[in-house]
Amino acid sequence: MSLKETLEKYSKSNIYPFHMPGHKRMLNGAYSIDMTEVEGVDDLHDPKDVIAAEQKRLAKLYKSEESFILVGGSTVGNLSAIYGCCNEGDLILIQRNSHRSVYNAAILRHLKVEYIYSSQDENGIFNAVTLDDIQKSIEYLQKAMPRAIVITSPTYEGIICNIETIADYCHKKNIILIVDSAHGAHFGFHQSFKGLVVSSADVTIMSLHKTLPCLTQTAALHISGDRVDGRRIREALDIFETSSPSYVLMSSVSDCLDYLEKAEDYFDPYVDKLIDFYKIGGQLKHLSLYESNPENRDMGKLVISTRNSDITGVELAKILREEYMLETELSSFSYVLAMTSVMDSQEGFDRLKKALLEIDSGLKSGNIHVPSFKCSSSKEISKKAMEPWEAKAKSGTLTKIEISEDEICQDSVCLYPPGSPILVPGERITKEALEMIQRAKAIGIHVTGINNGCISIVN
Repeated sequence: MSLKETLEKYSKSNIYPFHMPGHKRMLNGAYSIDMTEVEGVDDLHDPKDVIAAEQKRLAKLYKSEESFILVGGSTVGNLSAIYGCCNEGDLILIQRNSHRSVYNAAILRHLKVEYIYSSQDENGIFNAVTLDDIQKSIEYLQKAMPRAIVITSPTYEGIICNIETIADYCHKKNIILIVDSAHGAHFGFHQSFKGLVVSSADVTIMSLHKTLPCLTQTAALHISGDRVDGRRIREALDIFETSSPSYVLMSSVSDCLDYLEKAEDYFDPYVDKLIDFYKIGGQLKHLSLYESNPENRDMGKLVISTRNSDITGVELAKILREEYMLETELSSFSYVLAMTSVMDSQEGFDRLKKALLEIDSGLKSGNIHVPSFKCSSSKEISKKAMEPWEAKAKSGTLTKIEISEDEICQDSVCLYPPGSPILVPGERITKEALEMIQRAKAIGIHVTGINNGCISIVN
């Protein structure tokens, strides 16, 4: 019996709840299966029964050695993976455009941080980190060797790394490979989604809720091979994950696994809808659609570029929202990201196609400005002044953005979404970063880490 079935059966029993939660299952809807760790429904922090069985089912589906259900999103997975794999003072090498939770983990663990720098395309979208990128960063470190490397694949926009090649290199160097695959939970269940190899990386973290039919905050952490101590990961999860995990969320994971066990029934028609949608690419004159390529891109992430038109990505998103009642996931300087999943309807795809074709017909040719965000691994021009945790530990001051150039940043400043930082604690604030922040705010992109026009700097 699955966790979902166990909870439904329990909710229909005659057992009276003289325990948490306070709604006492007396309300309708999800309240009926909202439990605490009573006899018969197991304990996420010490699973021995039905939750343990669900985690084994999760591991079997993703072909990992051990898998954990998470109810704090990929954030709790990233925190636990890095904290559990590293010791204080270790060196960690992370992709510069990693999610802010990766940086927070390094700060909490007091790690030495160096970066992997990947290139960007004309829309400012980061390309996949390559083995060459990693090797250049390792060479820059000279004799120092990182305890772990953290990469993101697929990225928010669906760019895929060659994980197998990178993993082979890491393991030859005795480096732990952690993959933030928050956007890759749907990979491996259809030949059109094959860029994630959980069995290659040492630890893989994924958000089930982002691309699968699962409630928000649900995620999974997978361990493969024998290079990682699962006990330490479990201890880290005990630290970072709530001691009152939601059974409603865990039930939705159980339900999601049912979907994945019948993946063909859902993924085949989904891929057919996507293939049909991409046919509009040739009909667009001013907008453009990133091509579908299972080898290096997630075809389920619809990236629509406005770069050669007369509107920004933010303006396109606004038109889609206000005139067509279509809400997209992300809008940036010159593109919009529309996320899809197996649950999208044909009617939804048809509405988006119609909207893009109509909008495109009313646009003019243009050249939207995308601020450059050039990072370099060259020691001579590196902007890192101190370790991120050191910057956070020092006293700081809020200062106006306009006069902050060359100061040491104390907080992460991110375009959100996707949540990867323009500035991280311990870096010198550059003119280019400030221009990007000002440009983003001017066109309506949400910028976190700015407080009433001020930025926190190290005293």
